[in-house]
Amino acid sequence: MKLFEFVDNTFKILNCTVLKIKYKKGRTKFYAFGLPLFEVKNKFDAIRADFEAHKTFDVSRWDSQIDEIVATYKNIGSCTPNPRRVAFLATKIYDMGGHTKWMRDMQKTLSSDYEETLFLITTRTSVKAAPQALKYLASISKIKTFNQFSCSFEKNIREIYDAIVSFAPRALFVFIHTDDIVATAVLALLKRHTDIKIFFVNHATDFPFLAVSFADLILEETPSSAYVTQKLRKAKQTHIVGLISKPEEENPHFSAEEIAQTRLKMGIPQGAICTLSGAASRKFFESDGSTYLEMIKKMLEEHQNVWHVLISEFNEKETAICERIFKDSTVKNRLIRLPYQENYELFFKCADLFIDSFPMSSALTFIDLMRLRVPYIVKINTENAALSFHEYQAPDFPYMYETVAEFYEGIKKLLADDAARLAMVENNYRHYLTHYEPKAARAILQNVLNCENLSELYDKLDPNLHYSLNFDNETENHKQEN
Repeated sequence: MKLFEFVDNTFKILNCTVLKIKYKKGRTKFYAFGLPLFEVKNKFDAIRADFEAHKTFDVSRWDSQIDEIVATYKNIGSCTPNPRRVAFLATKIYDMGGHTKWMRDMQKTLSSDYEETLFLITTRTSVKAAPQALKYLASISKIKTFNQFSCSFEKNIREIYDAIVSFAPRALFVFIHTDDIVATAVLALLKRHTDIKIFFVNHATDFPFLAVSFADLILEETPSSAYVTQKLRKAKQTHIVGLISKPEEENPHFSAEEIAQTRLKMGIPQGAICTLSGAASRKFFESDGSTYLEMIKKMLEEHQNVWHVLISEFNEKETAICERIFKDSTVKNRLIRLPYQENYELFFKCADLFIDSFPMSSALTFIDLMRLRVPYIVKINTENAALSFHEYQAPDFPYMYETVAEFYEGIKKLLADDAARLAMVENNYRHYLTHYEPKAARAILQNVLNCENLSELYDKLDPNLHYSLNFDNETENHKQEN
């Protein structure tokens, strides 16, 4: 145990919190032994509070305010970008979660061509949340961390900025959190004082996202995510690159015995059919219910030999909804709820059929299922395209459905047809090889990195193209524009 430490805005003596700094509602608040001492206002805190209170996809006014603040900084250094270097900027990483996997696989894909550094803003929380990911990333890239954050935003911003400028990459791939004001200010400085290309990776397609104004190029997952960025974020510099998955040679092989033993440990009887879903809990629920869980209950009631595994971590409200739906149900024992699994690939391989989450899908999950040769069925969200990831499938993929009724009929059809599930996985694997395997993805990234005039890469959306979107006040604004 350390005598004292100051990490993540918390000062501890013998592991006892003595002083803590919190940013809340436009103020920086100082606490001693849990009791409030005093608070100070600063311009960044006011911007943060305003953003939280009035979130819209068009973040240009907040980005502009942040840019105006950093424009007053004196003695800002610059650099000559090194063409053999690329860098990555992340707020926090996780062992579970799509944006870490996307960044990890992008770094792996480029690691043979470039010297890399990951600039990781929060260290202590990332160490706890991502021990596996950090170990993997350290094997392919340098990692620069920032432990000692002060209450001075300018000091924190300068420290990160100076570290990036010292490395002098030709390009910076940005994987920050949606409300990371410190990172946004760093990007504003880079845009003002360097020629480092800023490639903003849109990994949270359904959220307002600070910092997009400073991107030389916004890397998009699908046509629908580019549509949201151009129409709602008011940013035209989009370029659809898709996602990157693991290389073919890293795909695991699990023996039939391993799979059988894992199924038994989960509680799946020998000879039973296992359906499975896995995603962040919010992807299974509406505001006060779960059409998804209602459908799963119906499936279990009508198929006595089916056990359904749900890998997620529900909060208190979500747990209460689940218990209400399955209250006094005779099929409750055939719904197996599990927390996130470290070895999730083995659990996915246990499924006879993976059932998509809705109202929101999981983009990288589809690609994982493709490369693992696990059969699945896709739910299209026709009300909100930003929550639907059916565009990751091959255009002729036959098992995508718009309504819950059609989706359920598709589930029944696939449960009864072993041959259809087998044919599906082979077709999906070929789609993974040609679209998401790193050898295919590398060519797309190299095209971005080597492009002299990035405006040539901007997506030119079909003017007749229209997606349904549903983002409260954003929806009305979008309707008026169209």
